[in-house]
This record gives sequence, structure tokens and C-alpha cells, in this order.
Amino acid sequence: MTMPINEQKDDITYETQSVIMEVFFKYFESQFGEGRVINKVADMVARSVINADNDPGEWAPSAHTVIYHVNGMPSIDHIELWGKVSNELPGMFYVEAINPEVSAVFELQ
Repeated sequence: MTMPINEQKDDITYETQSVIMEVFFKYFESQFGEGRVINKVADMVARSVINADNDPGEWAPSAHTVIYHVNGMPSIDHIELWGKVSNELPGMFYVEAINPEVSAVFELQ
């Protein structure tokens, strides 16, 4: 049975949030300080990494997830770490930059 698209987008969005927290943990520690990382960063990641269907900017309607590189979210300049995020996402999902402040998670077809 195939999962409904919006439910799949929610799942990929949550997975993307989790992978970002893992891959960028040391980066977040350096930005926010040890001990404060989990709660502060989890909130920031939840606000910056959203289901593409809920994106008010409509940057990537065909994507599953939209990532805003603002308010402490690492920029696309951290290309190697964003590559690791892509590698740790399930299946054929990957992160692609839209512009300097927005990326999105797409699925290879």
C-alpha cells in the first residue's frame, strides 16, 4: 500500500529534521553553546525545516521538504555537511539548494 503524499512529506520532513540535528550537532554546539543545543536547536530546526505543502513562500512545490537557512540554520556554504544530510536521508531523497537562503528535499524519480 502506498502512503498518501502529504503523509510521506511529513515523514521525510521529520527525518530531515532529525538528520540535520545529527549531522550539524558540532556546528550547533559551536553556535549555541554546549548544554543548550538540544532544546534551542530542535525548536529552530522545526521552524526552519517544513513540509513543502506548508511553505508560505512556495519555493519548491514539487519538493517534500523546504529548508530555510535563516535564524541559525547552517547555510548552503557547508556543502560537505549538506551532502552528508543527503546521504543519510532514506531512499532516493536529497537536499538541493534553491537559492542562498532556501534549499529543498526532493526525491529522484
